[in-house]
Amino acid sequence: MPIQEENGFLVTRDLGITPALAIETGKIDKCIEHINRMHFRGVFGSPSFGFKQDNLNFLDRIPQMIQLWFWDINLKNIDAIYSLEELRYCGINPKRPSIDFSRLPKLKTLISDWNRKDIGLASSNIAEFYLWHYNPNGKTFDGVEIPLNVSFLELNWVNPPSLNGMHQLPFLKELGIHRSRNLESLDDLLHIAPCLKKLIITTCNRVKKFSGIENHPSLEFAIINGRRIKG
Repeated sequence: MPIQEENGFLVTRDLGITPALAIETGKIDKCIEHINRMHFRGVFGSPSFGFKQDNLNFLDRIPQMIQLWFWDINLKNIDAIYSLEELRYCGINPKRPSIDFSRLPKLKTLISDWNRKDIGLASSNIAEFYLWHYNPNGKTFDGVEIPLNVSFLELNWVNPPSLNGMHQLPFLKELGIHRSRNLESLDDLLHIAPCLKKLIITTCNRVKKFSGIENHPSLEFAIINGRRIKG
């Protein structure tokens, strides 16, 4: 995600689906003016790039945003996110209040750490979901909510030893699982993702058995820890 200075503002042009401008708390009014003048549709924020507040209240002033990404900040108020009726791409860190994703009907891509208080994910229109750090007290996916419409799912640093407890994802075509050191079994894969086409698993060194992969009728391509199993 290269970030460069343009006309006195920090900008990235290859993150997500549209060019995005950094929100810098020290000159937030100027940032808003520049966004509106230059017709930006995306914003991002991090303490490393001048974002040093605990709220997203400024989003009320730029409701045209279709993309946002905020990280490494402890957010206490994110209510203004619901003013973004056109929001399609969202990346947001775990130190935040819960989000009701049913109130973001146009959201298609979500990158988020697991937050047990989030709601509305299963019934959302999210098609591309990157889930980080699902570490429940138990050993199953019973506590996680995944969009039913998802076609691409990536799991990073998740804790369960199997996919047990994950509900069926009838539209899922691509699945990636990375850095999940407890993962051992993929036996539930066919039940969970009956239409899966592509599977990539890396740095999950306990996965030794491939019964859920080799016998999957729709799976065309699979790589497990560098070993090509299908395709």
